[in-house]
Amino acid sequence: MPFVPLHIGVSDRQPEIPISNSHCGKITLIYPPVQKTALADVAKVLAYIVGSFILAALISAPLYEMGKGFADVALNKDTADELKWLAQKAEDAEFTRYFKRALMLAAVILLFPLIYALRLRSDPRKLGNTPWSIYLPPEAIAPAYGQPLQKPRWGILQLLTGFLLTSGLFLIMVWFLFYLNWFNWTAPPTKDAVLAASKKAITPAFFASLIEEILFRGALLGIFLRAFRPSIAIISLSFLFAAVHFLQPPSGAQVTDPTSIKAGFEMLRLIGERFLQPQLVLYEFVALFIVGLILAYSRFGTASLWLPIGLHAGWVFSLKMFNRLAERRSDLPKEYDLYMGHKMTEGLMPLGTLVITAGIIAIYIRGLHPVKTKAPLAESGETTEP
Repeated sequence: MPFVPLHIGVSDRQPEIPISNSHCGKITLIYPPVQKTALADVAKVLAYIVGSFILAALISAPLYEMGKGFADVALNKDTADELKWLAQKAEDAEFTRYFKRALMLAAVILLFPLIYALRLRSDPRKLGNTPWSIYLPPEAIAPAYGQPLQKPRWGILQLLTGFLLTSGLFLIMVWFLFYLNWFNWTAPPTKDAVLAASKKAITPAFFASLIEEILFRGALLGIFLRAFRPSIAIISLSFLFAAVHFLQPPSGAQVTDPTSIKAGFEMLRLIGERFLQPQLVLYEFVALFIVGLILAYSRFGTASLWLPIGLHAGWVFSLKMFNRLAERRSDLPKEYDLYMGHKMTEGLMPLGTLVITAGIIAIYIRGLHPVKTKAPLAESGETTEP
């Protein structure tokens, strides 16, 4: 039975993948046991996320006091206009906003020890050969036991395709909502108003999508693919993606004493209680999970980040633009909430749009853009597709 060496960039002493010919002439790949180092990396990522929330709970109250103190000083003195603007923002912000900023700060602080922990090996590697690299060289991991990111020839076209697909389907849904008279324009949809809303939405849409896709589908999915089979890795990361986005402070949430060190942990309790609201879980968590599945499958199916960045940017752009232009009618009966919530991401209609998107992406990847992975046979020198 011929063997093909397995190189996953973790250690030089790795087990091998046996490849055997079946009676029907097909090649069968037998996966080795899951690597302990790969599972350890997944555990470190989960610990990083939990640690970020705990650290945010600890520093949110001091950050709140610092912000209010800065606002009190800057607004009562002759300071520059930029500082006055920042001070006014700090003065108007509620504790939930400070908690979100504390969570971002905690994620940045703990990112450095996480990267260092992921590089701890008996044979230290350069950052370019770790899962945190935006581009992984072909020899970093075996295609059958992980997946390096590649540089597709038509990457820009994939990005534009993803952007036009998600924004186009969203536009069709919005048109249908106006056709049903469920939404109203907050202001006359003139050409200038639409262009202004588009300009304000396009930059944050691509910036946020680029950052999130590099982190979730670039680095984290690369780590998960080293530890699990592709289907398990995609589902697990999509659940994690949905949980991280769902665990946000509830709108209008209030804590007993924002200056108390317990305020951050009180906010964590309010965040966790969101899972006790079935309708909210259906509206947001399930939708986020489906979005995560689409993006992760797009990354795995194309072995690049171009398509998921385009898909993600299309969603964010459409949401930000139409949130500035339209809103649901306030006099709609409550029973309509099941089909369309108060936001354009809530209800069965947005979920149906996501399902249609998933179907189109599956057809595109499997039919129009198949990814072929070839492994050399040690004896004959032939290639095969696992």
